[in-house]
Amino acid sequence: MQRVLLVDDEAAVRGTLRAVLESQGYDCDEAEHGAAALALLEKEHFDLIITDNKMPVLNGVEFLKQYSQKPDPKPPVIFFTGDISDVEKELALKAGARAVLQKPPNFGEIISAVQEAMSS
Repeated sequence: MQRVLLVDDEAAVRGTLRAVLESQGYDCDEAEHGAAALALLEKEHFDLIITDNKMPVLNGVEFLKQYSQKPDPKPPVIFFTGDISDVEKELALKAGARAVLQKPPNFGEIISAVQEAMSS
């Protein structure tokens, strides 16, 4: 079963994403911010990461910058955020994000982006 790490400071968002993705057969784990995600990635393997941008401790762009310095292989990252500037979006894509999706969620778009990232 493919594993997805959901990184968002809002428990309700993580729970909704988890329900949608688990209904599609994915196994999900959660982290409240980028620093917690980095710690979890040191111990466990994931096939995909979905991260918010605006979070306490370590935001999504900073998380992705630090994560991109890790040795390969690394799972792909999808940004899923409601508040991202054009500059931050560009930084996220340059640091390796496969896609930047906007909140509120369009579940079909999320599932398509996840399937595309997992197949590449």
